[in-house]
Amino acid sequence: MLLCRFAFYSRRTWTASSGADEDRYLADILDAGLRNNPAHALTGVLLVDGPHFVQVLEGARAALYQTLKRIENNPHHGDLVLTGYAEVNQRIFDRWSVYVRTPPGSLNGTPWIPNPQLATHGQLVETAKRVSRMTTGVRQILPAGHAPGSDSSAPEKG
Repeated sequence: MLLCRFAFYSRRTWTASSGADEDRYLADILDAGLRNNPAHALTGVLLVDGPHFVQVLEGARAALYQTLKRIENNPHHGDLVLTGYAEVNQRIFDRWSVYVRTPPGSLNGTPWIPNPQLATHGQLVETAKRVSRMTTGVRQILPAGHAPGSDSSAPEKG
């Protein structure tokens, strides 16, 4: 299998009325990814930073293409832009995870990527790697039925 990686950003088209509603919606996204991605040997990360999604996915070219088309047709994503695609020798992420930016008050207005529409493929991938290792200012959305502190909540290695 030819291993590939792509990165994109998009704008979320939904708003949550409460933190609990947002968590439920993001958990649904995570559960859908955990249901669909392993069947196609896809790994990666979805970063949620205010109204922006930044996603890096890794896997076979055909599976990545089909997933991108599905995301592109998802009404919850708007203004999707693929920033790059590369053939790679190894994965950075060993599973698929969702991280939400929760900065401390002093950094509340400082996004991970200030202008995602100007970001390069490399910048999105490096940001995803950095965020997946963070222990403060980020909240990982866990799959249904997983408690914090279980193996699924550990930061990814990369």
